[in-house]
Amino acid sequence: MEAWIAGLLGTLVGAAGSVAGIWIQNYFQARRERLKLIMEFAVQDRKDQIELAKAAGVASPVAPVALFAHYHGELFKLIDSGKMTEKALRKLYENNAEIWAVIRDIDAKRKATGY
Repeated sequence: MEAWIAGLLGTLVGAAGSVAGIWIQNYFQARRERLKLIMEFAVQDRKDQIELAKAAGVASPVAPVALFAHYHGELFKLIDSGKMTEKALRKLYENNAEIWAVIRDIDAKRKATGY
């Protein structure tokens, strides 16, 4: 193989590796930032729900932050995909209600068994 071909191939492999590395780094950085934003929204939403319950004088359980994170994560996916419709939002709400019911059921069983 001639030296110029080897040099060209080496340059192409090096450039492709650099581009791939930058793409992977940006992908994971964007994912980290998105997850951080989702958690910030979830924590603030939960705080707001607690404040609304206090202001209304209602004593009701407040969902754990994980449920709020699930909701906001799925909401971000709908927005990002451009598929945020009334039907999709209803489905998200129903899905969250089902998860909340499971959480309350597990919590009741945990309390009944003393764990």
